[in-house]
Amino acid sequence: MDSLRVHGDAQAAVHGGTGEHVVLKYLQFMTQTDVPRILYLVKAFAAAVLGTILVATLTSLLMPESAVPDARDRTGPAMIGVLVIWPILSTLVIWALLARLRRITPTYWQAAGASALVFLVLFSIGAGLQSGLIFAWPYFLYSLTFLAWQPKSDADAFIMTGLLQSAAMALPALIISS
Repeated sequence: MDSLRVHGDAQAAVHGGTGEHVVLKYLQFMTQTDVPRILYLVKAFAAAVLGTILVATLTSLLMPESAVPDARDRTGPAMIGVLVIWPILSTLVIWALLARLRRITPTYWQAAGASALVFLVLFSIGAGLQSGLIFAWPYFLYSLTFLAWQPKSDADAFIMTGLLQSAAMALPALIISS
């Protein structure tokens, strides 16, 4: 039933039935878990990377004074931390947060949006508004991934969300470490 609700939410958003933005129709694939897992991850990865690049470009143009500290000025976390430990911890936080947000939001889309706002605030406090804005987009997608796969099982939701986070973090981790 929850799986149908995800798809129903997406269809209502596409047709303007809930007043959601039309842009959500382009993210409808994020709610479709009847495709091969690798295909889902490739599409979600592309959406995460392209969206993050767009948001990062816009924030750097609109807020050039609040630049993120240069990664070359410090040693970055170990690859294992970025690609394994961080996605596990982050997915646990997403899971707990969404468990609460689903009780107070009428749709999965709104729960994912509220989750992204929470992460925007957390990252803004820790690393500045520009970082918060940049991280909000992928966390919206991570939340959608978790919510889409959770009706199959909590393990599916956890694994797919963690894999998506690892994939999305791999490129920046490689750039920082080089």
